[in-house]
Amino acid sequence: MASNAGVAAFPAYVASGTTPRTAVNLMVRAAFYLFVLSIPFEMPNRIFPVEIPTITGSIFLLATMFAPSASYRRIPAAALWFVGYLWMFGFSTLVNRSTHGDLVLQLALLMIQLVLILWAASNLLRHPVVLRGVLITLAFAVSVRAALQVLGIGATAHQVWTGGDRITAFGQNANLSAIIMSVGALILLSLRPKIITWPIAAVTGLAIIQTGSRGGLICLTVGLLVWAIGSGHTLKARLRGAVAGVFVLAVLAFGVLSSDMLRTRLLAAAEAGSLAGREHIYPAALSMISERPILGWGPIENQFEIGVRIEEEQKDRRDAHNLVLDLMSSTGILGTIPFLIGYLLCWRSAWRARRGRSGILPLAMMAVTFMGCMSGTWIASKILWLILSIALATGATAPHAARGRSNLGEATP
Repeated sequence: MASNAGVAAFPAYVASGTTPRTAVNLMVRAAFYLFVLSIPFEMPNRIFPVEIPTITGSIFLLATMFAPSASYRRIPAAALWFVGYLWMFGFSTLVNRSTHGDLVLQLALLMIQLVLILWAASNLLRHPVVLRGVLITLAFAVSVRAALQVLGIGATAHQVWTGGDRITAFGQNANLSAIIMSVGALILLSLRPKIITWPIAAVTGLAIIQTGSRGGLICLTVGLLVWAIGSGHTLKARLRGAVAGVFVLAVLAFGVLSSDMLRTRLLAAAEAGSLAGREHIYPAALSMISERPILGWGPIENQFEIGVRIEEEQKDRRDAHNLVLDLMSSTGILGTIPFLIGYLLCWRSAWRARRGRSGILPLAMMAVTFMGCMSGTWIASKILWLILSIALATGATAPHAARGRSNLGEATP
């Protein structure tokens, strides 16, 4: 049975290489890495209307035309279910006669792009060199992003009513930033040499604490638990993983207790039930679902309806702050079912991957994004679809990997 080598086995990859038949076009790989590199660097206060990761994602899709057989050879079953969701997205929009067509079109184009990225990425990531490059690129990007925030370069602060400032960078959403950095922290903990990667992971953890994101903290904690519990198939490996997990969680807990801002936010949630408005949004969304359960209120339209029902004063609309509630309130049962089937297929693939050369890491990263989507609506976030792609790719190669000793470098696409 394969052991959990995970990303730590990457140094052995160099010796294995790829044959010319299986090598991925250099231009495609470079465009893919550029897309991944841009994910932690969204800039809401930009002067142009399109996000940087959306631009780099488009560049990546254009580059895949230079290697269509490698990028689109297989169509994952999950991708077909996500296409089914897109059909219901459009059908719900037509039935509900959306009055915010420009916003709906923008979201629709973004979702189409993300499904295409999933299709291409899930094929390319079957190649060990591409998987290795993507994970290291994401770890590097997150490290730079976290360091900039901790050093105060480009940092932005938002004062919270419980006291203190929530710090992020470039005006980014603090919750999404925490999710992305949590994924990066898990990769860093799995990389070697640990004498370098673990201190960088600690800096990343500090940046997550600075965001004051309670959901982000839960994401990181759950991801660490999965990573620690699932580390290895032998008793020795599991004990080593458990010890490492306890140590990391203890350091994280110390950091949380040292942050007055985050500690008071956690106490406010526990004692006063303050969930940043979710305590009002969730009942409103459930009421909307009961009224229109089949096709919902339409994408985007559901957000404006939530804003009306909770009597939002500062914004015209509010999202459901939960993936399932957003799916149900926007596209109803007909849109929710195909999306969740596709999502569950990704989970199944991540579960299979744990016995392969990629180890527990894909499952741990899936856990991070799942928890993030339970407290926020990140259906259109690049990090979610990248992790889904990694899960599909590593799960697909796991049966071959399980036949021999674990080493990501020996996986065959």
